[in-house]
Amino acid sequence: MILDELVLENIGSFRGKNRITLTPPSPSKPVVLVGGLNGTGKTTILESINLVLYGSLSQAPGRRSGSYENYLRGLIHHGAPASEGAAVELIFHVYQQGEQHSYRIRRRWREAGASLREVVLVWVDGKHDDALTSAWNEHVETFLPRGIAGLFFFDGEQIEALADLDRSRQVLGSALAALLGLDLIDRLAADLAVLRRRHRGAEVPEELRLRVEERRKTATSARQAEEMATELVATARVEAERADKHLNEVTERYRAAGGGLLEQRETAETRVALIRDQLGDLDEELRREAAEVAPLLQVTGLLEGLTQQAVRERDANRNVVVLNVVATRDRELLEQLRSAKVGAATIAAVEEFMASDVAARQASSAVPRISGLRDPGALEPLQATVLPSIRKRLSALLKRRHALAADLEQAERTLVAIPDPEALAPLKEEMDEASRDAMRCHASLNQAEDRLAALRQERARADAAYEAALDKSAEASLAIDDDRRLVEHAERVCGTLEQLKSKATERHLGRIAQLVLDALVRLFRKENLITDVRIDPISQTVELAGPAGRALPITELSAGERQLLAVALLWGLAQAAGQPLPMMIDTPLGRLDGSHRGHLVERYFPEASHQVILLSTDTEIDKDAFNILRPRVGRTYRLQFDSTTNATAVEAGYFWK
Repeated sequence: MILDELVLENIGSFRGKNRITLTPPSPSKPVVLVGGLNGTGKTTILESINLVLYGSLSQAPGRRSGSYENYLRGLIHHGAPASEGAAVELIFHVYQQGEQHSYRIRRRWREAGASLREVVLVWVDGKHDDALTSAWNEHVETFLPRGIAGLFFFDGEQIEALADLDRSRQVLGSALAALLGLDLIDRLAADLAVLRRRHRGAEVPEELRLRVEERRKTATSARQAEEMATELVATARVEAERADKHLNEVTERYRAAGGGLLEQRETAETRVALIRDQLGDLDEELRREAAEVAPLLQVTGLLEGLTQQAVRERDANRNVVVLNVVATRDRELLEQLRSAKVGAATIAAVEEFMASDVAARQASSAVPRISGLRDPGALEPLQATVLPSIRKRLSALLKRRHALAADLEQAERTLVAIPDPEALAPLKEEMDEASRDAMRCHASLNQAEDRLAALRQERARADAAYEAALDKSAEASLAIDDDRRLVEHAERVCGTLEQLKSKATERHLGRIAQLVLDALVRLFRKENLITDVRIDPISQTVELAGPAGRALPITELSAGERQLLAVALLWGLAQAAGQPLPMMIDTPLGRLDGSHRGHLVERYFPEASHQVILLSTDTEIDKDAFNILRPRVGRTYRLQFDSTTNATAVEAGYFWK
């Protein structure tokens, strides 16, 4: 099995779609190194792979308690809109019966009213498979059983916990049950217990038979009621899923037809009306300007000519008055000069000057009278101040009107693009009906689930009462020999099954212990520190032997050596699984010292599997460790958290690459 690509969408600290290619580029470079500081989303990657594969059955590190729905709701990125929800997609390929098959599984969930809706889709070799989607929980067990997933997808905390003796016994017990199929023996023992109980009922004495029969009928009725309730829950769940699917389809059609724009229609209409009102007010203001002095802007050249003509007419009028005065004055002045016996040349010069001045003034006074304006000064303020001010104001008004006209055109186009509510009325009604139907189906599902929970409790009480009656009856007498022999044989078979379980465990524990020893020899830096490993088949306790076969208590190992022992246990169990599965380790080096870290980097990570994905901080796989591991690293990524967007981005390269 090879993990090819992981897509994280609005999950944990990852915002939007984030793609991580995981396929090793070559068999000699099996390591994919993902670096990130604490809190950037490394554990989210490990958690997402568990989630996308196993769904509600996953034992993800972040799922401590609470319902599956609350767990999914807590995974959605806080900045993502509720309508988007979150999604995880995993692409991988496996070899089955000698042929390679590519799988793509996508698990998406989002808020749907008061509840949360999850959708799972599975593609095989590029084709969507409905049958496989519905049976995915069973199919995934064929190539990656959930019981052994913890041997391949784990974090550094698990290694540290395995260093504890009690915890290691628990992990060994659960791992052995998954690897050896011991759960089948447990189911056979449970079936035999049912058989014993049934035949013990036939041995009940007459005086107790009625009581046993009554309790049996009660227990049977409770079981049948529970089975019917289970079927009703399954039916209600299918109907709710269909209703949700229908609602989503109708909603998408409604939005595709422009239904999402209907909510903007009133705003668009209001905006168009407002712009039209503003244009009307602006036009009215322009009309007021046009009713006053503004039209004179069209004849500014004529106004300038009029002003010049008025000035010439004013000067001509003045010269006429001056000529009347000057004629008398000139005569008197000449007479005075002659009386004073001024020289003839002087008098002639003065007389010539006066004649020239009179001639000039007479020429100036000959201007035709056209304007009829006595004072041209009234026109100068109009040209210098009033008209420029009006021109500037009109220019601003026209510029504003052009802008409003453009806004009106845009607003009208937007309004035209919005569909008519009457045209979408059938789709809106269908969507509302689908929403009501989905709410009814979910209400029915909740009622059915509540009733099923109550019936399960009732059945548990009925079974307990039935068992108590059987025990009392069995203690009284075993009257029928055949039933007695059947019960005895069933008990013997149970004993045989226990022996089989013990022998199978003991037989395979030797091979697992040898695999663990091989792993220890490769990991420990001390030569001949551990020469043998034995696992007790009853207590699942790991026992070590040192040089010369001397018992080596695990308590004598250092903390780092105990953690290497935990790694060897996981490595040995993974090899015992006999399945070529990828390995993913979060915070892989934990609290190991430098020398122990070096052995993991040199001898474990490159050889743990054909694909090893390490989720590390810069203090675990540091520069020295990275340089050692570099020849076996096929891909590197860095998780970069941006506090401004409150989101993590996936970037190529490690911290120093």
